[in-house]
Amino acid sequence: MPNEVPAPDVTISHTVLRELARGGDLISSVWTAVAVGALAVALVVVLVLRRRRHRRSWPWAVGAGTATVLALAVAANAIAGYVPNVQSLQTTLSGWGLAPAPRLSHGTATPVSGGPGQGASQAFHVPSHASLDMPTKSITWVYTPPGYNGADATRYPVVYLIHGSPGASGDWFAAGDAPHAMDVLLSAKLVQPMIVVSVDVNGTGATADDTECLDSTRGGSQVETYLTTVVVPWVDSTFATRADAAHRVLGGFSSGGFCALDQGLRHPDLWGTFLALAPYPTPGDGGHAMLATHAQWLTHDVTAYASTVTIDPGQHMFIAVDAESTAPAVDAVRTIAQTLRARGADVVLDEVSGVAHTWTMARSRLPYGLVWASGRIPTG
Repeated sequence: MPNEVPAPDVTISHTVLRELARGGDLISSVWTAVAVGALAVALVVVLVLRRRRHRRSWPWAVGAGTATVLALAVAANAIAGYVPNVQSLQTTLSGWGLAPAPRLSHGTATPVSGGPGQGASQAFHVPSHASLDMPTKSITWVYTPPGYNGADATRYPVVYLIHGSPGASGDWFAAGDAPHAMDVLLSAKLVQPMIVVSVDVNGTGATADDTECLDSTRGGSQVETYLTTVVVPWVDSTFATRADAAHRVLGGFSSGGFCALDQGLRHPDLWGTFLALAPYPTPGDGGHAMLATHAQWLTHDVTAYASTVTIDPGQHMFIAVDAESTAPAVDAVRTIAQTLRARGADVVLDEVSGVAHTWTMARSRLPYGLVWASGRIPTG
């Protein structure tokens, strides 16, 4: 079936793209992988020579093995783009609970001030009722644009970003490089000032790592309710927001992309725009783990309801997929976009080449999605 869905009408100059690409360091460089790989080869050569001479060789074996693993890890990271720099690594490990987290008491934040032309990023614990069965120590990251002052009369649109699975809220502020992207786009006057919120949608129990933003009917976490009735009201009451659907954007990558697609279509009264980057078309195995019946699962299967869901003419949809992929799930997303477009939805399909299903894809497409969304958010 030919692609009947238009591509996004967004142009970003090479100068801005170069600025967006900055921020990587040695841990995301292919040349680092090459150098460490060469070191591993050299250590193997020394190891072989020492063994032939019947000399102690185990330290060299340990060194060669360590260097090999490190080279493979850096090479994989350079391709996948999950951790662009050391600061991102710290943020990511903190989100996973594998490194010291910011010293935050419940419901408060430690601000990180932005420099000239830079927004501020803060980490918060958002209070949640025990009945929702959400993790008590999850972190929500919030970016406020340069010049933000919650005490003045200026109100801001809000972009909510959902991580993939497995993942954590820090992913969008690390692998996704969202604060840096906003700073660059604001400096280039490609987007209007916006607040960015990265939400932790992990749950508890057996389905902790793949909730698909669903309310469990198996006694697990109520993630959809948490997102819509806890996080959004908390953001609106804590920050100077434009608290209506027209000024809210929901974005996500991978399973987070499914969340944006499903939640966006099912809650047009809450989300005026959504950015689904490499989304899945169904809630998949995570949905089966969260939901007690297949009938419940089908209510979140976008392939099943795209032809019948009510289309809100005021809602805007940005969907990005891997252009080279012919996987059934990706083709299903293309069909969803075509179906929605044919029914009158404002939807664009961004076919992206050379990035596959990686954080490199998410990081590279987020700026285009932000520019596109900003152009559809009312400024008056």
